[in-house]
Amino acid sequence: MHRIRQSHVTVLTVVLSVLVGCTLQAPYMRGWDLSENINNRWVGGTFDEKKLSSDEAAAYKELGMPDAVRFFRALETRQRVYEWVYLARERAVWFVEGKRIDYVAVDAEPSAFTKETRETLRDKLTTGGIVGAAVGGVAAGALLLGDKLGLKD
Repeated sequence: MHRIRQSHVTVLTVVLSVLVGCTLQAPYMRGWDLSENINNRWVGGTFDEKKLSSDEAAAYKELGMPDAVRFFRALETRQRVYEWVYLARERAVWFVEGKRIDYVAVDAEPSAFTKETRETLRDKLTTGGIVGAAVGGVAAGALLLGDKLGLKD
């Protein structure tokens, strides 16, 4: 029974992570297009100023609309990190969960899971797939060869 619950939790976790992973844009971003040559980078949009944090609003007032916005995860905490890129000024402004910061170690992998958690999840899904295939193969064999093996009647 415990293994069934654990597998349900694993499947739910994967589904939720896929859904959450699809929403990497900040809530204030409107009409931004993904850059074709740089991962997790958006260009050409506008901001909904009412949704900016106080730090983001101050930076927006000071520097204006950035040329691009990039998404990262903080390496240790997996918090959302946005980099506002100002190409002409050769400047970048960083925000962790809406708070302006001078430095943060980032990971370009957008998953909210740590590397170790992602590896564990991948291993469990691989093992589950192998076990599922084996059980399915045995069940299909029993159905197809049941008469010959004396499993029916």
